[in-house]
Amino acid sequence: MFTPLECDVMEYAEAMSEAPPQVTVELSEKLLEHGAPATVELVTWIGPTNMMTRSNIAMGMTSRGFSKMCARPLAKPSARHTAPG
Repeated sequence: MFTPLECDVMEYAEAMSEAPPQVTVELSEKLLEHGAPATVELVTWIGPTNMMTRSNIAMGMTSRGFSKMCARPLAKPSARHTAPG
């Protein structure tokens, strides 16, 4: 459903949002192949967005359920994110 670049961007955003961040050199290099300015812009958006999301969670704000209305999930879980068992 997503291009390889879009998958890399989502993986980077997820890795950057972990506590502590889990961004790897390999993932950074993959994004840098598409240009340093684009990578800097991506990081500049992820950081504040992550901060706002964590602040919302800390204050008890919850989802409005928009994803529940979607007929299709946005992405299939990767092997990395699939629970064992």
